[in-house]
Amino acid sequence: MLIRELQPSEWDQLSSLIFHSTNNWYLKNLNRGCFPGSDASICQIFPEIYEALDPSCCLIAEIDGEIAGSCFYHPRETHVSIGIMNADPKFSGQGVARSLLDEIIKRAGDKPLRLVSSAMNLDSYSLYTRAGFRPFEIYQDMLLPAGKKLPPLSEKVRPASAEDLPAIVKLEEEISGIRREKDWQFFLKNQAEIWRGFVFENEGEITGALFSVNHPGSCLLGPGVMRDDDSAFSLIIAQLTALQDASPIFLVPAKATQLIQKLYYLGARNCEIHFGQVLGEAKAPSGIVMPTFMPETG
Repeated sequence: MLIRELQPSEWDQLSSLIFHSTNNWYLKNLNRGCFPGSDASICQIFPEIYEALDPSCCLIAEIDGEIAGSCFYHPRETHVSIGIMNADPKFSGQGVARSLLDEIIKRAGDKPLRLVSSAMNLDSYSLYTRAGFRPFEIYQDMLLPAGKKLPPLSEKVRPASAEDLPAIVKLEEEISGIRREKDWQFFLKNQAEIWRGFVFENEGEITGALFSVNHPGSCLLGPGVMRDDDSAFSLIIAQLTALQDASPIFLVPAKATQLIQKLYYLGARNCEIHFGQVLGEAKAPSGIVMPTFMPETG
């Protein structure tokens, strides 16, 4: 097995691997797909966005000249995040995922490694916990079916602007102890025209920020950081209103019981459970943190 970096000429192969291996697992284990339709090219969003954010940070496992697996990783000021991991079922049992993970652990050095992994996938959970990762947060994956009536927008919510960048970076560091300035800057620039951001401003102070991505390969709310349930709920409503007929998935901390009850009242339902996991130290969040899978950098 050869572990190497992804080449630009392999984006189509990688997109196909991500699309088919992920959908196959979801159909087999959860009786539903993960990516819609049958066009694997929608998963080009992963190399497109991740190579723009973190060039040469996708590892490929190659066996006999074929791509057997892949994994993205994202070095940040305070940590390294692990992105989507995929392995071709054809090479099952050959240690593809563990070999990719071992190389990322090596490259991370002394920085904590963070990821959000499905609690429904015991193979994935075992892969990371065997390597020393531990859960530090539980998230409920929720969605609100299209057509549900939404409450009016809060007057304290407004679109995010470039001038909000320092306040958002500071807020996330205070709440979760991590810094990833270039991600927030990337969303605010929105050169791909797929991101939307709102902030919750109370008496001149930003106490919450929530972004979303709307693309055929990824329709999600997040990332988001908020001091309290009120700002989180208001920002979720703003995003759902802006996305109109879509039904984006959003991850909410399971401990945020009052927020979750409000979402249930609107008609939201659970579709999966995820764990926030870390290898190394991680601060217990002091507010509401909403991770996302595009990009997985938190």
